Amino acid sequence: MLSTRSSQVALWLAALTLLSASLVRIVGVASDQLVAPFDLVSEGPHMSAVKAIRAGVNIYDPASVFDLPLHVTPYTPLYHVLVALLPAQPGNPFFTGRVVALVFMVGSAAGLFAVVRRRDYAPLAVLGVALFFLIRAVTANTAFLRCDSMALFFSVWAVIAATRNRAGRNGVVLPALLCVAAIAAKQSYLAAGGACFLHFLQQGWRRAGAFLIAAAAFAAVLALAASIYWGNGFWTCIALPITDYPRDMEGFAVHWRQMVHEPVFLVILVAAAGLFVTALDLAPVTLVWASPYFHYLTLSLIAQSFALTGVGAWTHNLIEPVLAMLLWIAVASQELGGAMRLDWRRAAVLAVIAGCVALELRSADRMEYSFTTMDQSAQYVFERARIARAMGALGLEHGRILNLKSCQAAHDFDGEIVLNDPWMYYMVLLLTRPATAARLVKAIEERSFDAILVPANLVSAEQQPGDNPVQVVFRKAFTYYRIAIRGQRLNVLIPIGSKGTS
Repeated sequence: MLSTRSSQVALWLAALTLLSASLVRIVGVASDQLVAPFDLVSEGPHMSAVKAIRAGVNIYDPASVFDLPLHVTPYTPLYHVLVALLPAQPGNPFFTGRVVALVFMVGSAAGLFAVVRRRDYAPLAVLGVALFFLIRAVTANTAFLRCDSMALFFSVWAVIAATRNRAGRNGVVLPALLCVAAIAAKQSYLAAGGACFLHFLQQGWRRAGAFLIAAAAFAAVLALAASIYWGNGFWTCIALPITDYPRDMEGFAVHWRQMVHEPVFLVILVAAAGLFVTALDLAPVTLVWASPYFHYLTLSLIAQSFALTGVGAWTHNLIEPVLAMLLWIAVASQELGGAMRLDWRRAAVLAVIAGCVALELRSADRMEYSFTTMDQSAQYVFERARIARAMGALGLEHGRILNLKSCQAAHDFDGEIVLNDPWMYYMVLLLTRPATAARLVKAIEERSFDAILVPANLVSAEQQPGDNPVQVVFRKAFTYYRIAIRGQRLNVLIPIGSKGTS
């Protein structure tokens, strides 16, 4: 066994080496994504909300969600409000929101340092950060315009604040505020509130009651403000993931398979399982049944696994339980591990972790953990400019444009864009809200649009023979409109009888 000093040096070298490898990946991906002047994938609905808030438009107005212009925001608004208040970068409206998300993701990971209270265990926090940013969903979603990292930040720090609360009722105020802020950023981030309540409950009913009262007071203030400012549509829209989203168990299984095929996720999972077995034997009360970090891990896994069953969910929903797992590992390791010295067991664990990191860095395809590269961004911008010039030649650049292509296209062109998130309407709202589908079909039949954007592989009505509302919409589009511009990613339709080349 190495001496204490030699052990610390070796542990620091190992942790910093793995952190360096992690940083090389995350910095490269974040740099490419930050400067991409377009929707990477599914950022568009969040960007639509930011633009609408800046313009003073009600983002939850049922008249615009279920009728033209068909702009939907199914999330609580704290992130979007913050981004809207910050200056936008000319030429890249996505930049500010991505920077905000990046800051919150880094701030969330910093929670690992807050739970490591013993100096000799500091390398464990560094190692945890390295592993966290090597999870592919984390790498891809760090510099990415969406609200999850803000909700994660408030959740993590709520649990940390609860464990460091002062005696008396005032000690519950900060955790309560942070729990409510997490939900205000994204409504599925409920786990921290449950973990904090259970933690305070173990200190007595009065403590738990004070926490609930504080949380209810903060929530009531925000709910009242939202109701006054946005009206009842606020409640309708944020409830859509529950009231309208179908469950997709096949997708749920696919995403879990993706996670367990990641070497870094597997090593985190195995480490947590091993510590859990040890904790049950040596400290079941302290580290399991009475641990707010274990409660947070359990509740976040339940809440985000349920969110993962929703149609359109992705592995980013599992970022919260992954970080919760790392937090609990850090806490449990300090309680069970004694002095941090590099004995053969810890050396073996480090070797396995290093092997998994090496396997991840060697085997993972870039597009499994990144949404673009500099070359891909350049190609996207070039093709977008070509289509924009062609639309300008037809006088469509400032027209009324129906977007049946994707949420990316909603921010690619000037003009009045109708339908900001085609996927959301195809998979959910056109199916669950027949009146909305009927209104869209009627608008197409009346040739209410100067142009319609469709995927490049759709070229005729014959490709959509069914009676599904989405197929009907596309069939009507090709019945009353024709292709005027062909592109690599999309085609542009104009009303039949209008001038333009096909």
